[in-house]
Amino acid sequence: MDDLNTLSAYSSGNTFALKPLTDFRCDMAPQKGIHLFHFSHSLCSMKVRQALAENAVHWTSRLVLLPAYQQYEPDYVRINPRCVVPTLVCDGKVTTDSANILNFINSKLSNLDNSQKPSVDEFEAIAFWLDKADSLPIEALTYGDNRGSNKSFLFKRLANGGKDHEYKANLLRKLVKRHENEKLLHDAYKSKLNIVENTLTIIQTPTRLNALYDTADSILIELETQLVSGPFNAKGWLASNKFSLADIAWGVVLYRIQKLGLESLLWGNRTTVSQYCEKLFARESFKTGIMDWSNIPKNIVFPMVKYKLFNRNKLVG
Repeated sequence: MDDLNTLSAYSSGNTFALKPLTDFRCDMAPQKGIHLFHFSHSLCSMKVRQALAENAVHWTSRLVLLPAYQQYEPDYVRINPRCVVPTLVCDGKVTTDSANILNFINSKLSNLDNSQKPSVDEFEAIAFWLDKADSLPIEALTYGDNRGSNKSFLFKRLANGGKDHEYKANLLRKLVKRHENEKLLHDAYKSKLNIVENTLTIIQTPTRLNALYDTADSILIELETQLVSGPFNAKGWLASNKFSLADIAWGVVLYRIQKLGLESLLWGNRTTVSQYCEKLFARESFKTGIMDWSNIPKNIVFPMVKYKLFNRNKLVG
C-alpha cells in the first residue's frame, strides 16, 4: 500500500507500521506475571481485555494514558516500538498488535478446554474475519469529522479537524531528533510519525475521508452477507458455531461505530447486523472487558489529574 487511503495503518495489508512482536524477551518489561499495558477507551485494548476475560486469564493492569501521550514515553516505546496500546507481557516476554495478541491468548494462555473453542476447520474463516475487522479505518473515522448524528461528547472532542494529530506529529518530530543516537527509539518514532502524518492528511482531505467511509460501508455489506448466510443464521456466531476471536474483534468495532453515531450511515437498515450487535453486547466478557472500563471519570479524568499533579514521567501502574 502507498498510503492509508483504504486500510487501517496496522492491518496486514499495510507496511507503515513496524512488525509486531511475539513473546519477545524484553528486559524493560515486568519480569513476572501477566501484564497488560492498555487504555480504557482504546479500541484495541478493548479487544484484548475481552479476550482475556473470555479465556479466564488473570492479569495485572498497567494503564497507559493516551491523552497524556504516555505511549510515546521512551520507557514504554522500548517495550512496544509501535508506540501504541495494548502490549501484553508474560514473564518478561512482549507481544504486540491486537490481532497478534488475541491469537497468542487463544493459543498460549487460554484456560478453556477444546470443547469450548471453535474447531480447527473454522480457524481459516475466523482469521479472515479478524483481518476484515482489523482493516477498518477506525482511527480516521474517529478523528475525521462529526458526521455521526449521535456522536458522544468524548468523540466529538476528538473530531477536531486533526488538531490532536498535528500535536502528535510535532511531538514525534522532536522525539525523532532527540533520540537520533538510539536506533530503537529513532526508528520507532519515525515509523509512528509516518503513520500520524498520513492519517492527518486523510482527516483533512474530504475526498480521502469519503473514500474511507465507502471502504467501511463495503466491508459492512460483506459482514451482513456473512451473517445472513453463515453460522449466525443457525444460532451460531460470525465464523463459527462457537464464539470466537472474530466475534470479539467485530463486537468492539461495531460498538465503536455506534459510539461515533455512524450506525445509520454505515449499516442503516441492515437488521441482521443490529441483531448481531445485541447478541455480542450481551456477552458477559463484553461487559467485563469493555463496559466495566467505560467510566470516564474513573478511568480517564482521575488518572489524568493524578498524572498532572505529580508530573510523573513513568507509566501509571
